[in-house]
Amino acid sequence: MVGRFLLYLAVFTASYAVKAELYVFPAPSPEATSYTLNTEIALYEEQTLSAIEQKNIDLLIKDTYQTLDKSNATSALSEINQRYEGTLPAWLYSAIKRCEDWFDRTEGNISCRNGALYDYWAEYVQGKHDLSRREVRRLARVARIAEVNFNDDNSVAFASPIQWDLSEFTASLAVDRIAHYLSSINIRSYHISAQGLETHASNQGFSWQGTVAQEAVIQNGRATDAVSNPSTIAYIRPWQRPVLSTSKLASLEKGVFSHSDGWPSAKFQAISVADNAFEAMLLAHFSATKTAQQAMELVNANPSLALKLIDENGRVFTSNTYTARTSGKNKAEKNGHAISIDITLPLFDIADYRGPYVSVWISDEKNRLVKSLALRGTGERWLGELRTWWRRVGRKNEGLVDGFAGATKKNAPLHIEWDGLDDFGKSANSSSLILHVEVAREHGGRSYEKIPFTFDSLTSPITVTGTDEIASITLSLMN
Repeated sequence: MVGRFLLYLAVFTASYAVKAELYVFPAPSPEATSYTLNTEIALYEEQTLSAIEQKNIDLLIKDTYQTLDKSNATSALSEINQRYEGTLPAWLYSAIKRCEDWFDRTEGNISCRNGALYDYWAEYVQGKHDLSRREVRRLARVARIAEVNFNDDNSVAFASPIQWDLSEFTASLAVDRIAHYLSSINIRSYHISAQGLETHASNQGFSWQGTVAQEAVIQNGRATDAVSNPSTIAYIRPWQRPVLSTSKLASLEKGVFSHSDGWPSAKFQAISVADNAFEAMLLAHFSATKTAQQAMELVNANPSLALKLIDENGRVFTSNTYTARTSGKNKAEKNGHAISIDITLPLFDIADYRGPYVSVWISDEKNRLVKSLALRGTGERWLGELRTWWRRVGRKNEGLVDGFAGATKKNAPLHIEWDGLDDFGKSANSSSLILHVEVAREHGGRSYEKIPFTFDSLTSPITVTGTDEIASITLSLMN
């Protein structure tokens, strides 16, 4: 499906004025449907597009959708799906290869291989068969274990169970191709917004616009310390979107496909930031279906990514890089309310050593929860052994374990960066706070430490030596 693209020059809400011009790709049509995708491009610094440049963008958008159209037997994607090999346009080869990189990085939890799975869901939505979770898992598995080989001549060969499908990412790939073209014609300052999929790209740190600006980010006007690298925000609201939708039908089920097992999930609204739109959307899909700690571990290990998650109860989880990537100034740092927490755990010389369950949270002086920071372990039996955490936090917050907890990691140290905001994204205004760290190990011991502090008291780091299951804890202000 080729969407109708609206290209126009927007006016900032900031204090300075920017001239605006209106471009339409293609011209408005009375046949437009609710599935029409609108893309807006704002150009700044008195930049304009010639008629030829406008035509080139129009052709580029159409080419992206036509190339990825599986219903067209002659499209490049359909042809390789039919032959299980082929040479691709450079941009599509790069996209599939990058998706495979994410497939490896996430252990199969992000995939562009699931065309057969999407076809199965489409047939179910059309009423051709009942939905079998067993069959869904089988289709996801056979695609996951098949081998793929990439060659230097932009060709790819793969096993027959794979059917490539990039329909979830078509708009983001179109945004990236537009951004590349604008750079090639020396357009220096732009903002691209594919509002149908809440994908926004900017190369100058300009204000994010539209719904995302209102609900997700903190940036107003042009940032004084804006980075020169392109950056993109992608936004997914899993409770509001059908699992599968086309111009003619939509599933009653809501959520985002978990690429590893083919079943819809809707743990979080995901607002993801990356250097390009495609990777931002890949990250958003991954993060909407995984626990907060799984997603944050992936993001915090990669400085080019940033992430904000919001669960159904309004709890907010942000990566260490989110504030800096979405605002001109890191407000938490400027207010002295960003702290780092480092926790080391001992390793016992035990043959059957089991990684401990760990909970880290901040409360006010009356032990009311301010912020959940970390939770290692998912088994309810042993989470209950974190007795203080369970009594004060766990049993009072249904759904926290399912959406937040991550796997145990033996004695791997914890490094946590807290931006000074509570579980619902508001400033922690209490003048006196308490850091709680509790550790319990199967067939082992249990340790609990609490450290009272104020932001003003952290002019010098606070270090506490623990006992048994906790080696040490250090709190310090972030530079």
